[in-house]
Amino acid sequence: MYCKACPTTCPECPYRLNAPQTEEGWQALSVLEVCAAQLRMAQNTVIGLDFNAWRHASEVLDADVSAMSQLFPAIEAGITAAMNSSSNVSTAGN
Repeated sequence: MYCKACPTTCPECPYRLNAPQTEEGWQALSVLEVCAAQLRMAQNTVIGLDFNAWRHASEVLDADVSAMSQLFPAIEAGITAAMNSSSNVSTAGN
């Protein structure tokens, strides 16, 4: 369940809507879980993920390295946007 307020899984549940649809998608999620803290930062702003860590984790997890390399830019863009929007919200009140 997405939240405790929902008695069932809602049609608009983000967990359901954003779940990986392919084997490569599930592999990318596994690699992301391993590499989530491997961020490139500049002046307290996330500027990207560490591609070398991503590639190494892909190899270690026996993920399709070619597919992970293709998915990396989209995942990096999403993570970067999400991290920077949440940091802007948390520092807006200061």
